Amino acid sequence: MKKHSAILLVAAWFCAPTHAEPLDKLSLEQSLRIALQNHRSIHVSQAALDMAEAQYQQAMAAFGPKLSLEGGFQRADQNRTYNFQGTIQPPPVDASMLMGAPPGTIVMPVAPIAIDLDTKLFDRDLTRAGLNLNYPLYTGGKQQAMTGMAKKGVDIAREEKRKAELDIVRDVHKYYHGAQLAKKMAQLANDTLERFQALEDLTDRLYQNSSLKVKKTDYLRSKTTTAMTRSMVRETAYATALTHEALANAMGLPVNSQVGLAPEAGLPRFDAAFDPLLAKAMQFNPDKQRLELAVQAAEHKIDDARSSLYPMVGLEATAYRVWNDYAGGLVNKDNRAGWTIGIGVKWDLFDSGLTKASVDAARAGKIKLESQRILLDNGLALQIKNHFLRIQSARQQVEDSAKARDYAEENRKLNVRAYQEEMVETKDVIEAQLIETFASANLYRVEHDLRTALADLDYLVGKELRQGKP
Repeated sequence: MKKHSAILLVAAWFCAPTHAEPLDKLSLEQSLRIALQNHRSIHVSQAALDMAEAQYQQAMAAFGPKLSLEGGFQRADQNRTYNFQGTIQPPPVDASMLMGAPPGTIVMPVAPIAIDLDTKLFDRDLTRAGLNLNYPLYTGGKQQAMTGMAKKGVDIAREEKRKAELDIVRDVHKYYHGAQLAKKMAQLANDTLERFQALEDLTDRLYQNSSLKVKKTDYLRSKTTTAMTRSMVRETAYATALTHEALANAMGLPVNSQVGLAPEAGLPRFDAAFDPLLAKAMQFNPDKQRLELAVQAAEHKIDDARSSLYPMVGLEATAYRVWNDYAGGLVNKDNRAGWTIGIGVKWDLFDSGLTKASVDAARAGKIKLESQRILLDNGLALQIKNHFLRIQSARQQVEDSAKARDYAEENRKLNVRAYQEEMVETKDVIEAQLIETFASANLYRVEHDLRTALADLDYLVGKELRQGKP
């Protein structure tokens, strides 16, 4: 009886809450489609992908040409002037001709002249506008490294979104098959209760008719079994309600959504070999792909750190215009408008080993990721092997359990007919009923295990939507 109770309660493994509009006769494909449209984690992962793409565009723009317009007006407290102080030494004066002497014979020195002048530079009101262009010509590989890391960030975010979709698909498979199992278990419990009620009525008639085979202990045993089965029916109804709520929640529906299930499709075929499955997992598993992309991003990070060893070369150009009421000084007609163009170089010749340490740290980070990749490959291969063997075992169990259920059903029918003729004891009929229930429950369980194992394998391999359908 304890084993029987455990099997009837197996559906209680699956639970969660939810609700929306009535959805009757849901197939697995419909459930997956609704979940991929409604589940909130899809919106979260899409937002993360959009953010990564924006960061990539930001990295690209950081090293592109920049054109800026600037302008301004300023008023000073007074006109701006320039004070010139000093002395001027005039050249000696040749007075020879004044004296009637030959030139150069009479030279008269001239005393220095002291100067103290205030010269106006420009008017107190000054308006200026300029157009500036900056463009990095050479970055030592920093531009390629930064944009490469940002691009890998986009690819990683895309893999994270795919993983979120696979998580939803796996959860819907889990709860859909769990709800189907609970539904079958509930139906099995009801069928078992009906059979035990019929057996109880038959035992009661035989006992009341003073049968030599049926005693009061047999009558009490049948009533006890019926009462226990009725309790199990309540448990399976509770488990069925919970699994339906869990399915609605996995589909992203509001709390208390009423969902109904279509008849479950037949068991899917599985004829794949282990090696092709492992190869697909290495190619499509999102965790594997994210780590591969992280290793590639680490290589760009090394290039970024190494770029500090090289000079930065940039182009700068400016065109300007100045408006001022004063026509002389610094704002004369030649200086009121103009342009400049130039090339600048910045090269860190010595940084106390900072660049070398940064490169070493980036290399160590890449080695760490490569080591993690090896661990992930080994773990992924082991999980694929585990689910592959699990599927093989479940397929064989389904065949054996189906045969056992058929035998148990035939045995129960024979025992019931024999009991009506008082050829077998009550406990034999009860045992035959329980064995059939146990065999049916075991068949449902191994079918459920096979379906969930296939879903888990698809999740690890990285399968997503096939031909536009989940």
